[in-house]
Amino acid sequence: MTIYYVKPDSDNKFPDKDTTPALEQADGLRAVNIPTTSIQYFTHYWWMYAFKSDDSQEVTAPGNLPNLDIDYLQGLIDQQKKQIDQQTTDIQSLQKANKDLKSSNELTQQGLMEAVDYLSSQLPPASATTDTGSAAASIAAPASSAASES
Repeated sequence: MTIYYVKPDSDNKFPDKDTTPALEQADGLRAVNIPTTSIQYFTHYWWMYAFKSDDSQEVTAPGNLPNLDIDYLQGLIDQQKKQIDQQTTDIQSLQKANKDLKSSNELTQQGLMEAVDYLSSQLPPASATTDTGSAAASIAAPASSAASES
């Protein structure tokens, strides 16, 4: 909302047509809240807008100009539409990134499995480890039998 300052007429019902709205406060001027989307209408026809009450900062539009309340609500709707559009874009971007990550993860797992298969094929046969194990057992046997003789 933009605040304009206008001089009220003698009945305090409309802005004084012989003055112009100001953007800065001064003596004898009254603050009026104008929705950003209605500034163009207000600046062209400001003297036609009536104050809602004696102490109100809001004005009502005459019948031939858009109602500022509706215009303000339309501005809110437009802002919410922009937010929804941005959130939709963000969601779509995150969904694509998630899909890309899943694909990358699958490729990584496939690469790891291939690496395990390759490394497994490079290991010596399993029978060689059994032979060294039985040799170690036969070496330990005489030492235990020597201990039992004494």
